[in-house]
Amino acid sequence: MSGTHRSLLWLPALAAVWASLAPAADPAPRITDLRLLGTHNSYHVAPDPFTLGLMAAVVPAEARANDVTQRPLAEQLDRGLRHVELDCYLDPQGGLFAEPFALTFAARTGAAAPALDHAAELAAPGIKVLHSPGFDFRTTVPSLAAALGQLRAWSDAHPGHVPLFVLVECKEDSFAPTRPVPWDEAGFAELEQTILGVFARERILTPDDVRGTSATVREAVVTRGWPSIDAARGKVCFLLDNEGALRDRYLAPAPGLAGRLLFASVPRDHAAAAFMKRNDPVAGHDEIRALVAAGFMVRTRADAGTVEARANDGSRRDKALASGAQLVSTDFPEPDPRFGDYHVSLPPPPEPPPAPRTAP
Repeated sequence: MSGTHRSLLWLPALAAVWASLAPAADPAPRITDLRLLGTHNSYHVAPDPFTLGLMAAVVPAEARANDVTQRPLAEQLDRGLRHVELDCYLDPQGGLFAEPFALTFAARTGAAAPALDHAAELAAPGIKVLHSPGFDFRTTVPSLAAALGQLRAWSDAHPGHVPLFVLVECKEDSFAPTRPVPWDEAGFAELEQTILGVFARERILTPDDVRGTSATVREAVVTRGWPSIDAARGKVCFLLDNEGALRDRYLAPAPGLAGRLLFASVPRDHAAAAFMKRNDPVAGHDEIRALVAAGFMVRTRADAGTVEARANDGSRRDKALASGAQLVSTDFPEPDPRFGDYHVSLPPPPEPPPAPRTAP
């Protein structure tokens, strides 16, 4: 064998050595590589002056905390926000929230108060979106179906968007005479049916999608990670904002979330662990960083109760942004001129620009 031919025999070995020394190609960015801004109580409209006065006379801290209004959902998304929070109450018969206590009290006393918005929609059966019956009831969108419809219309008009995250808080509390319907398995079934009535299953990123071939959701997250951003473009991901007993009710039929549409905030060693809610980025700063490093999705809040905005104090916001939490919620994606310059911002998400609108 010639020397030339003998030297060629080394080429495969040299190629293998070179491949081992060359830097590995960067993996496709994962959903957990995103940093997304969203709003807390995304549907919220501040109480009217009469109702706010009632609240201030009894619970002044609550009146201050709830004196904030958000833009309609589509406008929030147009401005770069990519997660919203919806507080949901069951209303299987309809009309449960159609006569708020504050407005009936105003009528009895002859006080002036604006009429109830969305009266017809509130009279119909279906899950309602509001903060608290009786007092903090004003909303840009009165029902879950309507809210999801707005998100779906925006998503359809913006193909290729990064996944949208929808935090759903299932509520059953009230400080007014109205007695909400407790959440049970029938209520959760209605919740998921309402979601599927707006978004086809293939448009939803579910725990089963993240689990894939792994034994549990947690195993998939800590070994393989959340799916890539590109694999989830155009999709919506639903997160249960409850913890404690109500979360446990949701988990009871499927502790590992098999077949469920919503992720749940659970301890990091739980079989369903993928998403965690850690709302205090100051006390929980180190824990949030550790959870993110382990591959989990974390939501935190940059502010609460209008406290930071009124004081123009950005320290909590800065801790939230430095924590690495992928979902940062705020009441102030833009300044409220009544309070000052405080607001929270993040760079826009990596996605194509919307298609140009054609003239009618």
